[in-house]
Amino acid sequence: MLHFTMDGFGGHRSRFDDIRLIHELLEELPARLGLTPAMPPMLLPYYNGVEPDDCGISGYVFLAGGHLTLHTFSFRECYFVDLVAPQMFDVREAQAFIQNALPVRSVDVHTTRRPKAFDDIPVHPDEDFGPHLLLNIDGYTGPRDMDGLFKLFDNLPPRIDMTPIMRPYVLRSTTPEGRPVLSAMTMIAESHIALHIEEDSERAYFDIFSCKFFDTTAVLDELKAAFPGRSHTVQLISRGCGYRGRRTEREPEHARTKAWLGTRPA
Repeated sequence: MLHFTMDGFGGHRSRFDDIRLIHELLEELPARLGLTPAMPPMLLPYYNGVEPDDCGISGYVFLAGGHLTLHTFSFRECYFVDLVAPQMFDVREAQAFIQNALPVRSVDVHTTRRPKAFDDIPVHPDEDFGPHLLLNIDGYTGPRDMDGLFKLFDNLPPRIDMTPIMRPYVLRSTTPEGRPVLSAMTMIAESHIALHIEEDSERAYFDIFSCKFFDTTAVLDELKAAFPGRSHTVQLISRGCGYRGRRTEREPEHARTKAWLGTRPA
């Protein structure tokens, strides 16, 4: 699995709320990279969340054996991309295409070939946007049928104190090399939860990205119980490093919206 992440800060709020633009990006990027989509893009505009600043669009596409997710936070003027595929692709082309569609002042890009770990990205809850928890599972013995995975993903978010914003999507696909893969995805207010099972190798790849920091030990206990296997390789990385100092501040914007009040006669 090649896993590419891209975090962008300081973009155009109107673009992050442009559902047609987001749809085109999710549809065109796999084609640009020679990856095979296994479904049309699924988009969820999100404007009534637990946190008002979390409004934006979440979208995803299952690829043959992988996935592409994009979460835009229009009020925060940032976005987060995950692209996971069982074959190699041009990460520079991916970055250039995304930056052309959603230009921003700064980006963070990381890539790894899982199960190899990402380079160390330490987590700083007081400074960063949120955690991304990755599990590589060898000898996977959890649910391997569509009904079982649907039920598991339907019940998982409240078990780990997350907020579902859709019912799960479960799909079978075949990699370009002909390997069968069973995948599951659900979108949460905090971002997403995904799993890919390589059915012929009994290896599974799980990840959860959240804009809310959580008790890693407690969540890991739940996840290992939900996705049992012979061994679990765990990595916790940070997304949106330094977000608290890079986010768009709103004071000048708020002042502009009230500027007309100064023109009223006394």
